[in-house]
Amino acid sequence: MKTRILFSFTESVIPPRCRKSRLVTRNDGEVDVEITELSSEQAPVAIRASGTTLTRDLAFAYDLRWWGGQLWTPVSLDSNGEPRGRTSGQDNCDWPALPEVLDLRQGGRNQCYTYEFYSTFGSNPREEVEAEIQAFAKRHVVIDGIPHRVAPEPRYVVMTFGLGSNHGGTAVMVDSHFNSNIRTESYFGLLELEAALAYATKIAEERRDTKNLPMQYHGTKFDVLMPEVVTVRNPLVQKSQLFCEFGTAPEQALAGYRLTGTVVGTEEELLQRYESKDVRLVRSPGGPDEDGKHQFGLMVMQPVRQMRCACCGGSTRGRQWHNQDTGWGLCTSCVDYCKPRFQNGEFERTYGARGVHFDIPA
Repeated sequence: MKTRILFSFTESVIPPRCRKSRLVTRNDGEVDVEITELSSEQAPVAIRASGTTLTRDLAFAYDLRWWGGQLWTPVSLDSNGEPRGRTSGQDNCDWPALPEVLDLRQGGRNQCYTYEFYSTFGSNPREEVEAEIQAFAKRHVVIDGIPHRVAPEPRYVVMTFGLGSNHGGTAVMVDSHFNSNIRTESYFGLLELEAALAYATKIAEERRDTKNLPMQYHGTKFDVLMPEVVTVRNPLVQKSQLFCEFGTAPEQALAGYRLTGTVVGTEEELLQRYESKDVRLVRSPGGPDEDGKHQFGLMVMQPVRQMRCACCGGSTRGRQWHNQDTGWGLCTSCVDYCKPRFQNGEFERTYGARGVHFDIPA
């Protein structure tokens, strides 16, 4: 889909019979941009959001789609995840389609509130304006004929109000960005709601905000269909998940992790190194050395792969279990046949955990 954009720009001109240049605004700028058109298969639904608006008690629902490493929304959103009218007091939440010709010229600068293009007065060379317009075009896509725009990743935040002791309160809320005035430990990803409620409960108890207990969440509900797109992680939760106590390696193995070696370093170094990786670090029995470094067993999440069933020889999907030969596991059809023939946990020790190593949902 092509859109022609009209814009103004400035250039340095030396008028006739003059020696010094001066900035002149020109209003004849034109550039054609390409708006990407996609199908729903190319941009699958990553997050489903639903709820009721806080002020008007109206039900809403929308999908955030994933394409090009970004989330895309078909509606204008407030920072709390609720649809927001593009004009005050109105329900025009849906993004309008870009016209064939879009005129950005607004009295010496380029601006359009409807399509969220903002510029400044002053020097605006043609090359810079065209670069801004191309970046603007990349923030728009059309999915199954519906305009979408880039959306920030929603996140939970634990907020406090007032002086404590029920003057104000403590709550779990939704935000679309990080606030430098709020410590990072107060932010949680969409997969960490339970941890956010537990943290908020701890804060409320310390502040004696008893009217907020038991802690509950009343905001927008997010159903994450593609967990891999969630990048916001709480550092405390991440640290507790990454570092595991000595003796817990069998538990991690049942969760799908496999020991691949050992690593040495401080917790801060290793947290930074593995913060975006699906691994577990199991502590060794000894303590830290004189430099404060620990030794950990490195356990990596195994990928789901095509395997052969050790019972019937058929094809199946699963993760490798250490008590099976490489490439062999158990198919769904043979689970109910094999399980009654084992006792005292022998079935799990032989084939691994159901839903992790075999009988994995598609």
